[in-house]
Amino acid sequence: MKKKYWLLLFFAALVSMGSIEAAIGSPVYLNLDGNGVALQGYDPVSYHDQGPVIGKSELSTTHDGAVYHFSSSENLERFSADPEAYLPAFGGWCAWAILDGEKVKVDPETYKIVDGATYLFYNAFFVNTLSKWNRLAEKESEASLVKRAQSRWSELIEQAAATKTTK
Repeated sequence: MKKKYWLLLFFAALVSMGSIEAAIGSPVYLNLDGNGVALQGYDPVSYHDQGPVIGKSELSTTHDGAVYHFSSSENLERFSADPEAYLPAFGGWCAWAILDGEKVKVDPETYKIVDGATYLFYNAFFVNTLSKWNRLAEKESEASLVKRAQSRWSELIEQAAATKTTK
């Protein structure tokens, strides 16, 4: 009974947060705030160093329609030299939710680096999807989860593009 209650609460929270809404106007379907800022203002390079650090708006750049903030000019330079190395996987949406074909907002401090890529996860209302990801990765493999999520991400982009062209 408790499991059903928490599951219902989890889905209610997702709906209330607008989990289905996506930045369809963006060419890469990014998880952006109302000002077009990715990663809720966190420095994308910092994930690969000391861990997520909030960036400064005065140290920013735009890439593929999204604004990225940086904590230092060095990180801004590193990103500018090779943005693809630092962009979050799946447009910054929750990697766990992508497995189910859903775009869910994330906690930018709940992340995992896998083969050099930044994967972000939802973590609120007593639900930490990174923990779920890690448990499933122990049973299957990290590589199989990433491959499955990448396949679902491609499907989501195709569906969004098809929907956009029929309107």
